[in-house]
Amino acid sequence: MCEKQILFTDALLLNISNNSLFTAIGSQAFFLINSSVIRVTNKMHYKKIHGSVCNPKCELTGLLLLYAENEFSLYKYDLSQKDIFILIYEGETKDWINAAIFLKNEEGCQFALHMAHSSLLRLQYDNTSNLQFGECSILELARCTDYSMLYSTSLYGNSYTKLIIISGNGFGEILIWQPHSPLNFNISTRSFIYPLLMRLKAHNGVVFSIDFNLAAQLLVTTSDDRSLKFWKLVTNPGIKFDASSIKPSFSCFGHTARVICAIIAEYEGQVFVISGGEDSNICVWSQTGEMLLKRRQQFGAPVWRLAFDNVSASLYSTGSTGNIYAYNLKSILSPNQAHSEQLMHMGLSNEYLVKIKYLTNSTIIALSNKNHLFYMRLMNLQKSQIWEPVSIFPSYKCTVLAVCDGLIATCGYKRITLLNYNVDTGYIELIYDGIKFEGLIQSFHFLSKDLYLISDEYGNCHLLKGNNMEVDSSINISTCRKSWITSAILVNSNCLLMSCRNGKVMIVTRESSPQLQIKHVLKDLHGNMGSIVLKLLRIDDKFAYIISAAHESTLKVICLSLTEYRLTILQRQTVPLTWIEAIPTLDVLIGFNDNHLVVWSHENGVILQFQCGGGHRCWDYKLNNEVLDIIYMKQKHVFHHREQLYNKWSGAFCQILRNKWHIRSCNIIQIVEQENYSQTYIVSAGDDNIIKISRITGQSFHLCAELHTHISSVRHLVICPVNSENDGIYWLIFSVGGRAQLCINKFDPNGAVLSELCSHTVRLNSDGNNASLDARLMTISVLQNSKWGKFSLYVASSDGKIRLLQWELENPLQLFLDYVIDIKRCPIQMQTLNNHNLLLITTTNGMLYGFDRRLRLKRFEQQLHVASINAFETLYDGSHLHILTGGDDEAIKHTIIETTNLSILKSAEISPIHNAQITAMSLHSLQDACQKTEFTPVLALHAYPISKEFLIQISVYLFTDVD
Repeated sequence: MCEKQILFTDALLLNISNNSLFTAIGSQAFFLINSSVIRVTNKMHYKKIHGSVCNPKCELTGLLLLYAENEFSLYKYDLSQKDIFILIYEGETKDWINAAIFLKNEEGCQFALHMAHSSLLRLQYDNTSNLQFGECSILELARCTDYSMLYSTSLYGNSYTKLIIISGNGFGEILIWQPHSPLNFNISTRSFIYPLLMRLKAHNGVVFSIDFNLAAQLLVTTSDDRSLKFWKLVTNPGIKFDASSIKPSFSCFGHTARVICAIIAEYEGQVFVISGGEDSNICVWSQTGEMLLKRRQQFGAPVWRLAFDNVSASLYSTGSTGNIYAYNLKSILSPNQAHSEQLMHMGLSNEYLVKIKYLTNSTIIALSNKNHLFYMRLMNLQKSQIWEPVSIFPSYKCTVLAVCDGLIATCGYKRITLLNYNVDTGYIELIYDGIKFEGLIQSFHFLSKDLYLISDEYGNCHLLKGNNMEVDSSINISTCRKSWITSAILVNSNCLLMSCRNGKVMIVTRESSPQLQIKHVLKDLHGNMGSIVLKLLRIDDKFAYIISAAHESTLKVICLSLTEYRLTILQRQTVPLTWIEAIPTLDVLIGFNDNHLVVWSHENGVILQFQCGGGHRCWDYKLNNEVLDIIYMKQKHVFHHREQLYNKWSGAFCQILRNKWHIRSCNIIQIVEQENYSQTYIVSAGDDNIIKISRITGQSFHLCAELHTHISSVRHLVICPVNSENDGIYWLIFSVGGRAQLCINKFDPNGAVLSELCSHTVRLNSDGNNASLDARLMTISVLQNSKWGKFSLYVASSDGKIRLLQWELENPLQLFLDYVIDIKRCPIQMQTLNNHNLLLITTTNGMLYGFDRRLRLKRFEQQLHVASINAFETLYDGSHLHILTGGDDEAIKHTIIETTNLSILKSAEISPIHNAQITAMSLHSLQDACQKTEFTPVLALHAYPISKEFLIQISVYLFTDVD
């Protein structure tokens, strides 16, 4: 037997001091300094490290105390030595350690450990023999008169008798006591009993964190009631606490889930509070309770710890994914922080601007309510800047203002005007002004520098070219009103993709005919509003891939066949914006949430958010060298906002991003590997409702695509290869999960192209009626029939139903029920053995069932475990079927079945080696490597659900005797 252990879990420790950073990810502690990462712990522990304190002797040496649950370790460190950290003592307590402190004013090396039930252990470390390991002696065990369960504790003081202990319990109370003037001595526990000085009702739930700053007279608490509470401290460190020492100030609400942590930070003479929550958001608050910043951190995972560098203004956070993420708050915390700046008013009492656009990076153009055209240069943002009128503009009522590379287009009733702005001279010249339509022009789109698409309110469209606005071709896209073009792109010289106000997306070609020709129409891609943004992803000889966005929170990828001129919806992605307006880059989206303008990055989450009045207002942006400039209208005034697109945090540490994978439990992983392709992919899914496709590169893997088809957790998936004459070899992904949902998607490894084929709700009973509940689908098994494109799907739901469904690739929207059985227990795993006409099912009560492939005949059943069978594997050695199972009872069973009559020859338990539920295993044949006929090493993984804990123990067995 050989063992290997891998840890991938929460990061619960984060401390910053003296240009260095301490952090712990699971049971491993790390020291970060000068962009290098040094492991502190020199051996594996099974308990998570959740706290540390440092006692520096000088800038280079000192002591480090780490504590994990009820264990603590003392390290000596010397930054000038090769072996920086040396373990000098390990100890264990009888209760959970929730805080620790070095008592610097006491003789020798003294420190105190505070436990979760208001007990305090005072220890002294002594190494008179000058050996590596010394001894810790207990100087005192102190207890408070209140023994309630504590969830957070903050300690202050350099001497034992003046130590201040502030804790929060599960009843929302703050408890304060000091190891000073004991009431009595408990002989049985040999402990001193000290009185509780103060009990304050703080929250309507657990108090998760406490931080205080005596100089600022501020104390902050957080809770699972989603609030932060600010308190005023009116005491000195040496004065005993009484009823007047702490006064409540106010509460702050900015998080949508439990507020896990909060710290008090100082920067440039100001005091701020920074909080992190289970909603993965961090919030920055002023000392008066004003929210200065709210942004999504940790890729949607809960934020566990925060640390702030008051020199560089860098905020570090850790989360349940094990990541350490850095974000610079200098622009937020500086006294001269950037806000939206109001540009100079028109100066006329009855005239104001109604439409505005960026003409260049430093010049904006605007239309007034009096139909006058103005421009302003933003070279240095001085007060002397004024709106300059465009004298040559023919004043008329304009409905459209469009800009592209110095060209300005305005449209109104029948009329189009084209002007050109010379960047060098600042001169605007009139290029064209004339009549082109019979109705009110509603849209003008620059397809290129000299090719324009214009439409009116009746759906009449012209393709114009050149400065003379010559009609290249025309089309009428609808006979109804309000059907003008909302967005359009030129895919190639002969093909356009356009979206209409009536919700249609169309392929339009401009061939030899003077009329544009509609080749294909895709209805209701984004409802009846149509696409607002169409952006070309990539194009080859056969296909063009386009991103489409609209006034909804979903991005959609569509495929345009350049040979057949057909549109296909490939996939969709849900983003945290309710209204998408622009896609400057493939990483960045700009849109709106209520009355806030939001800039969101796939890579970094929300990178900018400010109140602007809402998406219905006129606004524009310019992106230049990662600097984003935004202008917008609000209350008849023009505002300008400039922001660094990506946060340029400064500091001595690199941000450690260990995981950008699933943010909740990962339930299933499959590998896609083909000889014809050099790439190997991992397909994974979990409780975050997302299926992820990751490309394996070397020793790591990188996310390359996501599927957002499921509306609830994904429990299981199966990947089936399909060999098509037209498309070559591709894969079908069959996935099941909550809300009785079955999704089928297509994955082409050659280019990692994903296509959403269908989504079904599976709840039909044998009588043809729907079940009363949408029971969660637990597992699926797939058989590809001999006839191409036909599949038999075995789907198991949590109510005990096993359904045999028939599905065809040619008609993906149709799903037929063949047969259904009820095993009266929730199934966990399922496997189809086609050669043996056998379907194997495991359940939550430890049963193994065998049915024929048509589900008409139960071939056997066997009680293998006393609890749920989470994992099982099968192997056929030529005469016997070997089944290996593992479950919640921490046992592994090896079962041998005679394949001729399906009688069970043997079912034996392997000697127990696991101390937690077994969730996965694998069997592999060693016939080629072994002289004996038999067969297997066993790979058994046991843990808590994958990605929740990621503590994995691997055990390998070799069986050589089938008897």
